Amino acid sequence: MSMKSAVPMLALGLAVGVALTACKKPEAAAAAAEAPAAADAPAAQPAADTAPAAAPAATAAAAAFDIGAIPVSDKPLPAWPYVALPAGYEFDYADNLSSRSKDLARVPVWTGGQLLWVEGKVFSDEIDNSDGKTYSRFEVRKNVQQAIEALGGVRVTERSFDEATWDANEKVLSDFRQEFSRMQNAYWYDADADTYVIRRADKAIWIVFQSGNDQGALMVAEGPLPEAPAK
Repeated sequence: MSMKSAVPMLALGLAVGVALTACKKPEAAAAAAEAPAAADAPAAQPAADTAPAAAPAATAAAAAFDIGAIPVSDKPLPAWPYVALPAGYEFDYADNLSSRSKDLARVPVWTGGQLLWVEGKVFSDEIDNSDGKTYSRFEVRKNVQQAIEALGGVRVTERSFDEATWDANEKVLSDFRQEFSRMQNAYWYDADADTYVIRRADKAIWIVFQSGNDQGALMVAEGPLPEAPAK
């Protein structure tokens, strides 16, 4: 090969080499750019254990009522239905209270965490103001509370059950409200209703009181002492 022909060939080889080098530089630059990004990315973390801890026995069996926490009362009881109304107020059937009593019935009482069913003697009636007396919700409630506490009673709650309890027991509560219609307002969810219990040595006396602005209602249920909650 002559020197004249070798020069063009050498020039061609150099041009091809430069072109190949130029093509590789962007690829290398891209790879170099990706490398730090990969290094900066945090290592994959194991999935967090999001399973909630098991609820403690359905919140202790829905806060089962413990009659053992109530002191025993041996104070003398007045005539049935035990609760004396303040002066100026009377039961709707004051002239025939026996007609408002049932020797055996099954009624629910709300303990603040449990719907407890009581089987025994039950009284229920409305509370009205006497002639010449203006009904005072505050007055009636305060005096009923004092009368019950004088017998050794303890108030266990000032509100009725929640909506979830109503939904879970709608059929039986609706039946109760029909039979004991004077207590309907006390047995609607999230209502103002006082529940008391008088613990005697051999029985429990439950009293439910509810009042509106111009009339009230009261139920007394006397039955066996409830079983103590399981430990």
